Amino acid sequence: MKRAIVVFVEDKKRFELQLKALYRSYKYIKSKDTDFVVFGTKKALKWVPDDCIKVNYEILSEPKEFLEYRFINSISCLVGNQADFLDEYDLILRTDADTFLTPAWNSFYPDIYTVGKGGYTNNDEVRENLKRVAHSFGLRHRGIHNLGSTHYGNARLVRKVSSLALSIAEYLLTEEFKEDGGSWPGWFEGVTTMYSCEIAVNHLVDEFKVDGKKLDYGSAATDSIAVHPHIHCWHTNKRFSKFQFEAGNYDSISVKDLDIDKVNDYCLYIALKSQDN
Repeated sequence: MKRAIVVFVEDKKRFELQLKALYRSYKYIKSKDTDFVVFGTKKALKWVPDDCIKVNYEILSEPKEFLEYRFINSISCLVGNQADFLDEYDLILRTDADTFLTPAWNSFYPDIYTVGKGGYTNNDEVRENLKRVAHSFGLRHRGIHNLGSTHYGNARLVRKVSSLALSIAEYLLTEEFKEDGGSWPGWFEGVTTMYSCEIAVNHLVDEFKVDGKKLDYGSAATDSIAVHPHIHCWHTNKRFSKFQFEAGNYDSISVKDLDIDKVNDYCLYIALKSQDN
């Protein structure tokens, strides 16, 4: 078995802090079959650790809407020749930088394509629009909503999903939201990649699972890390909060006082240790 963690970063301080914490968790769990792959801008790759697989990938600028919607790069980096080497892996985890791996990753080999659980489909308007857009592309939508941003599965299939999602996202940004960006928690351009990936998975993946306990589990939880291989920093100010960490509000906490079996303390422990030189 050969696996890879795949993320995209650009040269911003918050991404540097997040990436270094994710990388620290990767080193902490000592996975024997997993590589750490970072797609990033030239400047960003300078601070990415040298034992990562580093791939230069500049942010998309065409169409112009992509320059404003930078989340697109987290899926577009998997599309194109620069990412063909990923096909050599059995499984890849496409995720965001503000995440952590736990030791449970070392025994997490799902039989089917697995995604985390999201929270962007909040009413009938959104559900109906997602199905409408899918049908306009001639795609099937099986009514499975709220997929998380993290996708874990066959490498070629994850890339295929990313490719279709990129095309759908371009349509959404340049046509659907051209005049009106909508508003949260309704139909909203700010979660375009979530919409596009949902449509792509519903069409392309015959069998998949939405598992919010295994992927994209919230970093403020207080239960054991033992059953949560992958943790995501949701928008919260409760410990562990990426916002509080980035603001330096945890700097006075001693790692000796943390119970690293608990999700929130584990994240804080890893984040604080990632600052060590």
